[in-house]
Amino acid sequence: MRKFHCYIIFILLFSCNNDEKVTENFINSDTLPVEEMLNSTIIYTENGDVRVKIVSSKMTRYIKPENIITFSEGVKVDFYTDSTNKKSVLTSQNASVNNKTHIMTATDNVKLLSYDNKELLTEELIWDQKNNLIYTEREVKITTEDEVIYGVGFSSTPDFTEYEIKKAKGSFNLKKD
Repeated sequence: MRKFHCYIIFILLFSCNNDEKVTENFINSDTLPVEEMLNSTIIYTENGDVRVKIVSSKMTRYIKPENIITFSEGVKVDFYTDSTNKKSVLTSQNASVNNKTHIMTATDNVKLLSYDNKELLTEELIWDQKNNLIYTEREVKITTEDEVIYGVGFSSTPDFTEYEIKKAKGSFNLKKD
């Protein structure tokens, strides 16, 4: 019986491996997040005024291979004209912000709602912070008090007051002056 125990221990000792290359390949630190938070809020200001507030259930920040922040499990982005006047709200399941290009991509059940109750629905919406532009090449549905418009391709300012649809179709309300 005693020989049996020694035999198992002998096998266990030789089955362990601390090869550094194997360990590096197993856990690549270049792809691990440097920060992770639950129920996070990020506020972007300009000259002391709040311009954007991002609230997310889960936030993860990476610095390698790119400086990116991902938001998941529900994201809400409030766009402000100043610290007290909200101009539009974007919600989605997921989003990512590239801190080098200053571009945010919202995905999965994306909704943009303006202060005057215009609503945009799509599966992907990109916010270019440098150019103050929101856009997509995907299918969109825009609902206003008077009309429902479908299309492919969309661009607007973040306040969603003026917008362009590339390939529009739907019910339009044309008013004669």
